Amino acid sequence: MAVLALALGIGGNTVIFSSVEAVLLRPFALQDSNRTVAMWETVPQQNQQSISATPANFRDWREQCKAFDMLAASHGWDVNLTGQDVAERVEGYQVTADFFPVLGIAAELGRTIAANNFGPGHASVVVLSHGFWERHLGADRGVIGKNLLLNGQKFTVIGIMPSDFDFPVGAEAWAPLDFTVAGQADRTNHYLQVIGRLKRSVSISQAQADLAAIAARLGREYPQTNARHGARVVGLVEDLTFGSRQFVGVLMGAAAFVLLLACANVANLQLARATGRQKEIAVRIALGAGRWQIARQLLVESFLVAVLGGLVGLEFAAWGIALTRRAVPPFIIQHVPGLKHLALDSTVLVFTLGVALLTGVLAGLAPALHVSRPDLSDVLKEGARGGSISPSRRRLRALLVISEIALALVLLVGAGLMVKGFRNLANREMGFDRRHVLTFRVVLAESKYSDRDRIRGFYDQAVQKLQSLPGVESAAAVSSVPGSWSWTRTEYSAEGQPPPAPGELRSTVEQSVTPDFHRTLRVPLVEGRLLGAVDGPTAPLVVVLSQNMARRIWPDQDPIGKRIRFGRAEDDEPWRTVVGVVGDIKSPWDTEPPLVTYFPLAQLPHASSSFVVRTSGDPLGLAAAARAQLLSLDPNQPPYETRTQEQVISDDVSGVEMAARFMTAFGAIALVLAAAGIFAVMAYSVIQRTHEIGVRIALGAQKRAVLRLVVGYAIKLAVVGLTIGLSIALLMTRFLTSFLFGVVRVDALTFTALTLLLALIAALAAYIPACWATRVDPLVALRCE
Repeated sequence: MAVLALALGIGGNTVIFSSVEAVLLRPFALQDSNRTVAMWETVPQQNQQSISATPANFRDWREQCKAFDMLAASHGWDVNLTGQDVAERVEGYQVTADFFPVLGIAAELGRTIAANNFGPGHASVVVLSHGFWERHLGADRGVIGKNLLLNGQKFTVIGIMPSDFDFPVGAEAWAPLDFTVAGQADRTNHYLQVIGRLKRSVSISQAQADLAAIAARLGREYPQTNARHGARVVGLVEDLTFGSRQFVGVLMGAAAFVLLLACANVANLQLARATGRQKEIAVRIALGAGRWQIARQLLVESFLVAVLGGLVGLEFAAWGIALTRRAVPPFIIQHVPGLKHLALDSTVLVFTLGVALLTGVLAGLAPALHVSRPDLSDVLKEGARGGSISPSRRRLRALLVISEIALALVLLVGAGLMVKGFRNLANREMGFDRRHVLTFRVVLAESKYSDRDRIRGFYDQAVQKLQSLPGVESAAAVSSVPGSWSWTRTEYSAEGQPPPAPGELRSTVEQSVTPDFHRTLRVPLVEGRLLGAVDGPTAPLVVVLSQNMARRIWPDQDPIGKRIRFGRAEDDEPWRTVVGVVGDIKSPWDTEPPLVTYFPLAQLPHASSSFVVRTSGDPLGLAAAARAQLLSLDPNQPPYETRTQEQVISDDVSGVEMAARFMTAFGAIALVLAAAGIFAVMAYSVIQRTHEIGVRIALGAQKRAVLRLVVGYAIKLAVVGLTIGLSIALLMTRFLTSFLFGVVRVDALTFTALTLLLALIAALAAYIPACWATRVDPLVALRCE
């Protein structure tokens, strides 16, 4: 029982530590990761802390900031790999010359992108990930210098990166990011992810001060674009693991609670076992053994139990990690730092050994200290009768049971709140019908689809082909499906509104859609009309607004017929007329619906778009047919990220789901350990009190009285434990509510139900030994004594 209890605690902690090491401590194979930072523009007045940099601001940071050895920038690159009967999406990034030197990573084969790969007249080159090299090129070491067809253009392979290099997360190909002369002067398009390597003598706070001063100076020099803009410097690992850090931190605390609960359980078992040996120990001491010798022997025995628990716990951990990897969606493993490397390694083994030794001390120290100082006179005098429990030991055992109940309740409440929070997120009303919808994405190669007519033609034909499939009710194209993490924003100015203040970012989510989009997702029309086939490229420019967008711009006014303009002020874009208002669409994480504007795709075509297909049956059953239809239209434009709309939402909240699963497992373990602890203490108490119970029954005590005696003691301990546990759980809930805002909320029903459940389990765990007590034969009990 002790080995199993410790194995559960140690196994759970090992799984969580493996996650911590993979996701938080070493998500990237970087040299001097403490010197590698991410840099963002900020607009504090609008509470925006992570805005991508513009090319001109990046240039000024690189030239003026003295805190860095070098700066680099990257930008997402939409890539299709084609040729030799292959049509596949590749996740690519365009990077500046210092990108790989900033990260301190060299190519495993060949070389990385250098300064001589930029500028006119240079051949297009590409660096590939280790995984891409193995999957598509058969790990051919002679691939350097060969060509690949990417987006219909030849790229020369110059390098293969190491297998553990994964930055940006999910990247498979890197090409040069070459700015035009006009592009270098751009201060309005925010699209660059900037990283830097600090000088050895410079701290992040010093770099922050230096960059903030530059941002303030740029704000004075370029007030229209940079006024009230700041800059932020943050460790690269800390920046990219912020979302994971919250949930893993909660699970670390839960795992520690499980370990303490296991230690309390084992300490109770050890104390009961040592109490049964008190006569032996008293004889040893009477013959000259010192207290330290006795305590050392008991601690060594506890260490052995803990080591065995650690070995079994490693098996549990390996099983738990395998389950975790299978449970996490592939899309999330591909795009969350470190998850690809989640495994038991040497660091985790050392951690498990340390935890096992620590639990040996925690579980064995209190019993060893108590049993190693017996009252020799009392123990030897009572030895003929089997001995009795001293008041101090009884108090210690009661304290251990109370702590088990309190810890178990805290874990159960935490698990209940996390599970309920996940269900609330996953089942949240999002403003559209996510059922029976297939989604996938397409990126049209610029080399072939260089003008808007070609882009329009592709999407028109693609939608027609999809709608012709059996089982398809409707189909449409959209810039980005809800919950896919890739919404594009654009600035706007509206008729009747004052112009934005210098530096103010007034933006909306931009969605280019084909006519049946709102009907396919069943987004309700609030007023006006939906976009239709009449809104073609030569028709008057129109838009449809989300309800929150219309309310924000023209509160208490009818928006139909009003005009709105998009883009930067200096672009002098034409006005568009509002023809309709539709219901709000939001993601599970949005506290309020985002401001969304819907453009006719015919009037604002995008080379990169998603498709939504409503089906009458299983959406994934049509995935192969939908892919075939698109490849028949253009074999070089492969669809990717094929998921149901429900999977898109599920992937979006998968971090909460995994945390809820872990918390549920920890809560179940806590319940089992608490029940086992109460049962063990009550059973041992009945054995110790056999003589007393026999006397009571001999003197006429009824079975009901004996039951009340044993169960009543357990209920007293349970009440104290539940009271303490409720107090701690309330404090924990307040912490979780602020730490995981929008996920965990105080819920009286959860508190009440789980408290009653634990109380019932405690009563049942005490009832079985109490029934044994009622069956004590007084003659046998007294004769044995």
